[in-house]
Amino acid sequence: MGLFDLFKKKSLDEKMEDYANKGYIGKLESAISENKPKETRIAALSALRLIKHHSSVELLMGALRDPDPDIRRAAAKSLLMNGTKDMSDHLLNYSEQEEDPELAQLLKEAAISAKDRTPRL
Repeated sequence: MGLFDLFKKKSLDEKMEDYANKGYIGKLESAISENKPKETRIAALSALRLIKHHSSVELLMGALRDPDPDIRRAAAKSLLMNGTKDMSDHLLNYSEQEEDPELAQLLKEAAISAKDRTPRL
């Protein structure tokens, strides 16, 4: 790391991924709360894909109930990487209830990919 790197400001995505790499689920949970800016929420949801833990999957599943389709889409994309087989039926149910066809398809893909993953503690 050079001297310039010390002064380089991290992007929002880099900051959230740094939290995820350090296992700071609480900070990411705080960042996805409804009172945070949309960009912060999306970056935190995206970073949750890096945490292979049941609590991160629960946060992502909770975000699927958000009224904003962009928030639901960010959660679904992370669940493509992080969903587990115990969530696949729930993801299929969400896909059937989703009005946005693109998001419904993404949820179906997440359900299919989740069927092969064992739940983590």
